[in-house]
Amino acid sequence: MKRKMLIALLLIQTLFCFAAQAADLPEGRILFIDSPEPDTNYLAVINPDGTEKLRLTPAFNNIMFPRYNEASGWIGFTNKTSDMTSEIYLLNKAGDRVRRVLTDAAFEDFSPDGKFFLYTTCNGKAELYVYSLERKQANKISQDLKVTAANWSADGAWIAVSALTEDGTADLYLISTLMQGIKRLTATEKINESFPVFSKDGKFIVYFTDRHGENELEYLAVDQSEVQRPIVRGIYPSLSPDNRHVVFQQGNTIGMASIEGLDVKTLTAGRTPVWIK
Repeated sequence: MKRKMLIALLLIQTLFCFAAQAADLPEGRILFIDSPEPDTNYLAVINPDGTEKLRLTPAFNNIMFPRYNEASGWIGFTNKTSDMTSEIYLLNKAGDRVRRVLTDAAFEDFSPDGKFFLYTTCNGKAELYVYSLERKQANKISQDLKVTAANWSADGAWIAVSALTEDGTADLYLISTLMQGIKRLTATEKINESFPVFSKDGKFIVYFTDRHGENELEYLAVDQSEVQRPIVRGIYPSLSPDNRHVVFQQGNTIGMASIEGLDVKTLTAGRTPVWIK
């Protein structure tokens, strides 16, 4: 009898442990580039615990920087062909239709409503455009900035960009979609701040920088301009829906950590992760 009670208690404790682990797991899935072989890339998703990998596309030559839009269900990404031509593709929610939209351009992000997307030109000018999926027309919004990456805020009011400066490094800017002009966030000579991504509440931006030698993640409060350094080495960050975790690329693997820089782990081999719901 005592032995049965002991086994029952152990089972209950085990169930509680599994429940606690499940409760600690972030919501959503991770969209990333799966590259099992050179010149063979797939778009794939994986759970935040590294399980249930699912490929979404046939093989491409070199997929870059995918983005998902919750409102439309579209996934946008860039593919570099064997002759280094940049192509923008859209993949529908069902995963059974992929179409090429533009060439000589690099996909950046969707508008929150999914009716527009951002792209940069691949002609040396690195200009940022807004493309209307309905009208199939584009408008330049970067003025004189040479944009290397862009991300649209959840409320649609701002676009965070990294842009090249005179010394060849990148600084961060905000471009208003409400005719409020361009606001410079950083001005750091010989230091890169690149690939900015808004938190879901729009209060801060996560990006990567070489300020301390190696590429690390940093957080910048949009209003106070306060910088936080969690000491997580990596590039191409993306935040979880609850803003409590971040995924990033480290070498040729996908890593994950809390936003405080704790509990760092490797999820899988891959590149440029994006957290989706």
